[in-house]
Amino acid sequence: MSAKSEGLPLEGVRVLDLSWIIAGPTATRFLAMMGAEVIKVGSARRPDPSTRGAPFQAYNQSKLYAALNISRPEGLALARRLASVSDIVIENFAAGVIERLGLGYDTLRQAKPDIIMLSSSGTGHSGPDKDYVAYGSLLQYYTGWNSISGYSNSEPIKGGLWADPWVGMELTMVAAAALNHRAVTGEGNYVDFSMAEALTASIPEALLDYQMNDRVPEPMGNADNQHAPHGVYRCKGSDRWLAIAVTDGDEWRALCGVIGRQDLAADDALADAQGRRGQQRMIDAAISAWTLERDDYEAARILQDAGIAAAPYLSPQRVFTDPQLREGGFFTTLTASDGKPHDLPALGWRFAGGPAPYITAAPVLGQHNDYVYKRLLGLADEEVAQLIDDQIIY
Repeated sequence: MSAKSEGLPLEGVRVLDLSWIIAGPTATRFLAMMGAEVIKVGSARRPDPSTRGAPFQAYNQSKLYAALNISRPEGLALARRLASVSDIVIENFAAGVIERLGLGYDTLRQAKPDIIMLSSSGTGHSGPDKDYVAYGSLLQYYTGWNSISGYSNSEPIKGGLWADPWVGMELTMVAAAALNHRAVTGEGNYVDFSMAEALTASIPEALLDYQMNDRVPEPMGNADNQHAPHGVYRCKGSDRWLAIAVTDGDEWRALCGVIGRQDLAADDALADAQGRRGQQRMIDAAISAWTLERDDYEAARILQDAGIAAAPYLSPQRVFTDPQLREGGFFTTLTASDGKPHDLPALGWRFAGGPAPYITAAPVLGQHNDYVYKRLLGLADEEVAQLIDDQIIY
């Protein structure tokens, strides 16, 4: 355990990370940054697909990385030994795979009765669709989310990758809850996590609207079914936009004052959101006439000073240079595996008065083999050398 993790909430917790790509590694990244010792296990036989791209450098910060070929009995035996000295095991194989490998919860709890195991899959480990192969971008269709995203009378939203980070955050919270439960009861736990159910739970309004009103919501673009005006407006410059949300009458009157349209504030037909939605095109034109004359950051500041929710629409390049994120300490400069310094995202929260999150660059496969196999499992040098020759540690 690094001294840098001392005092962090998860100091002393060890996580065996059998996950890959985005959702699982996102969860274990957060756990590592909060002080847990996360041992990521992978193999050159079947590398983590994300290794090919830059996202790997973010999803796997602060972890240890050991090579292990679990397609071989000797590799599985080592994986079970690692689980026996861990507090949490996280995996996101397809349903049934981990059990067929001999690393299921019933097996691992025999070696460590209070083990916590999080098994994340596309549709969970029960039900008629449990054997479906699924990725987050596909599940956004399967769960109904994309059916209410986008604009009316247009093609459905094309994929998207926000589902996996969303699920990763939820897995982190579930892991923390399971640790709290164990601290109180002494009991481990098995968590069957369905990505599909987690995503569907994020659209309760649409589900209830259908049940109560027999109505299927349609995509609304940037509009809102409660608030108006609510949209994105073009500003001065190339591809510059401003998001604005007005949620009550006071904000509406303040907006009218800012854009110099007191006549709209005096119109009783526009006093409530329903009336304003009926005149959305006219109101959007009035707002756009004002925003087109201004820089997006300047317009956001003016509106915020008037008590109106507004923010620039930022590209990744502008997010990278945004003063709020820069001065707030969101980015951390790390030397990645290519030997070059990169500014990478940290945590979206801080521990008041406590130590800073534990952040190191993403490791490369096998970087921590000596620590994991020699120090942690107590294997002799010649044993490790033989396992490498036999492509078990591989």
